[in-house]
Parts: sequence; structure tokens; C-alpha cells
Amino acid sequence: MKKILLTSLITIGLVGCAAGPQPLYSWGSYTQQTYLMYNAPEKAMPNAQITKLEAEIEKAKGKNLVVPPGLYAHLGLLYLQENNAQKATEYFQLERQVYPESTVLMDRLLQKMSTNVGSGKS
Repeated sequence: MKKILLTSLITIGLVGCAAGPQPLYSWGSYTQQTYLMYNAPEKAMPNAQITKLEAEIEKAKGKNLVVPPGLYAHLGLLYLQENNAQKATEYFQLERQVYPESTVLMDRLLQKMSTNVGSGKS
């Protein structure tokens, strides 16, 4: 009986260790895209980044993983660079919704956008 119990406990322990921890977020190429944006902007054109990051979001959704904090805000900034304020607003609001701790920053960005639009600035 003791051998069966010991064997069962060892088996359960090994099976539990084999699975390994699941990542909290699906980072994909987000960190690489951010790095390129700041350190090699000629290699990170906004429209190319938008395409890659939106593909990363779809991959994450397909695997039921969470998009990392800041990705939606980053996409919002990229859309602003492309002069698409509507999509930028959507992504800023999505960042605020998914990550409530970003509310203050997202509200300030949205307020600044509305101020700039109202005064005719880009």
C-alpha cells in the first residue's frame, strides 16, 4: 500500500512539473517593435508596426492569452502618427478598459487629442 501511495505521489509531482507555468501575457513581437521604434525608427515605420502588432493581438486571442499592458496604447500612438485619430481613440479607450491602472494616462492623452483637434493642431 505504501509503495502504491509513494508511486502515485511521485507520478502526480512529475506530471505537475511537466506542464510548466503559463506566461501571463502574450508578448509576441511587441517588445521588439517598441525597441525598434525608439532605437532604429527607420526600421519601424508606423504602418508596418500596426500590421505586426494587430497580428499579435489576433494570435493572442486565438490562444486565449492576454495582450500585455501598453500594447493598445502603443497602437494608439502609432495610429496618431498615421493621422488616424479615430483608431487612436479606440485603442486608448481599449487600453483604459483592459488595464484600469492606465486610466489617468489614457484620459490625459485623450484630452490632449481633443484639445489639439479643437485648436486645429495635429
